[in-house]
Amino acid sequence: MLKKRWMVGLLAGCLAAGGFSYNAFAKENNENTQTASSKTGALTEQEAESIAKTVVDGTVDDIDRDIYNGKEVYEVEIQKDGEDYDVYVDINTKQALNDPLKEKAEQVAITKEEAEEIALKQTDGTVTESKLDEDDGAYIYEIEIKTKQGTEAEFEISAKDGHIIKQEIDD
Repeated sequence: MLKKRWMVGLLAGCLAAGGFSYNAFAKENNENTQTASSKTGALTEQEAESIAKTVVDGTVDDIDRDIYNGKEVYEVEIQKDGEDYDVYVDINTKQALNDPLKEKAEQVAITKEEAEEIALKQTDGTVTESKLDEDDGAYIYEIEIKTKQGTEAEFEISAKDGHIIKQEIDD
């Protein structure tokens, strides 16, 4: 009987010591985690907006979390001078990963007026809408024409070389 009491006492002591050790470790681990996250800090939408506006100074339309080139980012949609630009800000490094104004300058070789002339050579009419758009990294002009016959025609024209990517003319 004495042996059982001794074993029960020993077991209770071990459990108590283990509980204290676990508690101390959990508290220390939690403090380390909090210290690490306060040093790095998660990127907020407001910070992402500020960083993106250093790349494209315009009006922010939308901010979403996304994946860009395998990295977790905030995708910040900015409107400037009537055009939309997407700036990707890395959540971990807090750096802008792209410069859409520079990319545009490198990829846009023809003007909107030149693109409209190319479309008007395909069908007589009046341009009702014309805008530059970025689609999967390539810039295109989207042009809508009201034809002399009263129908509509839509064109997508490469901003890099002026070739017609898509042409739809209603009958």
